[in-house]
Amino acid sequence: MIKKKITNFEIASLNYFVTRAFLVGITFNALINVMKRDCWIMPLISIPLDIIFILIINKIIDYEPDLNLPQKVMKLFGKTLGTIILVLICIFILSMGILNYLTLNNFIQSQFLTRTPLIAIAIILIITIFYILCKGINVIARTSNILLFINIFLFIISFSGLISSFDFSNLKPMFQSTTNDYLSGLNSYYAFHIAPMFLLTMIPKNKVDKPKFKKTMIISTIISSITMFCVILATLSVLGYELTALYEYPEFHVLKQATLVGASSRIESILVIQLIFDIFIYCTLIIYMFGNSIKEIIKIKKKNIIYLIGCISLTVGTIYAAKYNIYVDSLMVKIIPIISTIFTAVTTLIIYFKVKIDTSTKKKKTSKS
Repeated sequence: MIKKKITNFEIASLNYFVTRAFLVGITFNALINVMKRDCWIMPLISIPLDIIFILIINKIIDYEPDLNLPQKVMKLFGKTLGTIILVLICIFILSMGILNYLTLNNFIQSQFLTRTPLIAIAIILIITIFYILCKGINVIARTSNILLFINIFLFIISFSGLISSFDFSNLKPMFQSTTNDYLSGLNSYYAFHIAPMFLLTMIPKNKVDKPKFKKTMIISTIISSITMFCVILATLSVLGYELTALYEYPEFHVLKQATLVGASSRIESILVIQLIFDIFIYCTLIIYMFGNSIKEIIKIKKKNIIYLIGCISLTVGTIYAAKYNIYVDSLMVKIIPIISTIFTAVTTLIIYFKVKIDTSTKKKKTSKS
């Protein structure tokens, strides 16, 4: 039986989710802390940076199309240096996964299941993630494909239901941020919106039917940026800056103002599912990359065991990090964006330039022969 290949649309859906994964409680909060009323403009002005990053990782994806990222790293850098790079990548992505999963569990507990222990919520969600991981990347891609349609549908309903509550005077005074504010905002946006696209380098190009990674990722990223722009704009214009800055999850609280057919529908609990899907797919891809990287380092054939270890690590790390929520919130705004930006930018560029050197060397050898 021939396995069905991943489609370009499924790649687009994965990219859509990972670029929005930190929106709830992280990206928005980091932006409003730095740029205040001007944060709505960041998703639009960062689109050129989105495209530059996509062009860079597309070169990595094109290299040795039958290999995933860990295999490419091992081939490019050798066993010793390759192992060090993969270990660092594993530590980094697992840390970001814990941060993201902690946000999801805190959100669910604080808004819906206030009497349920955090560990119970974390275990229930991780079981679902583990089940999908065991089915492989094709099922992960198809799952994201299905969730994308639900996500877009809920987004349209949410935004349409909020239009009648818009008050653009809440955005004034505009453009009061300094150059440093914009740079800090761009750093946060890169760390939580652009950098997660690196996860898609895990998918070998030859597993995709008629692959068009560059075009697909650019289009899906622009759509993702537009939806994030709409979410931030709607939240600020409906709640105002003061309330938005006060709430821990303003993206959720603004949905309480959504109305359908002229009447308040109190459907925020349903509409917010779209934001939960983003984190769910991101955490799934985190464990997928973690598992395949560890497999390449220690040569274990049974991926499911590594996925189980990854899921346990994510859950235990989340429960432990929950004890220091106050410090995590502070780090999320000030320190983590800088660490994420430096690590992903340096790692991506190192791999990118190594790919260029290796490709150039092969071309020279071919021309001589």
